[in-house]
Amino acid sequence: MNQFFMNGRLWRVIFTDPYAPELVDRTGEQRVATTDPMTQTVYLSRSLHGDFLRQVLSHELGHVTMISYNMLDEIHRMAHPRYWVEIEEWICNFIADYGLNNFRLVDQILQDN
Repeated sequence: MNQFFMNGRLWRVIFTDPYAPELVDRTGEQRVATTDPMTQTVYLSRSLHGDFLRQVLSHELGHVTMISYNMLDEIHRMAHPRYWVEIEEWICNFIADYGLNNFRLVDQILQDN
C-alpha cells in the first residue's frame, strides 16, 4: 500500500534514495524519513529495514495524524514557539517507542477476556 486515507486526506508513502532532498527536514538536517504536509507524502529512506523501519514509519504516521486531524494549532498553543518542533518530535517518538507495544497489550488483554 503506497497510499492511504487519514481523516479524508489522501497520503502517499514513497521510498527514496537515502540522500534524496526530500529527506532534508525543516531544520535543514538530513533524515531517514520526513513527512511533507504540502504534498501529503511520507518519504522513507530505502536504507530502512526491519524493526527500525517499523519504528520510523510509526513516528512519521504520528506527524500524519497531527496534520490530518488539525492538531498542530492545539499542540502549539501549549508550548512556546521555540519548542514547537521539539514537542512535535517528542509526541511522534512517544508513539513510535510505546504505541505499538500498547496496541499489542490491548489485543492480548482483550483476547484473554
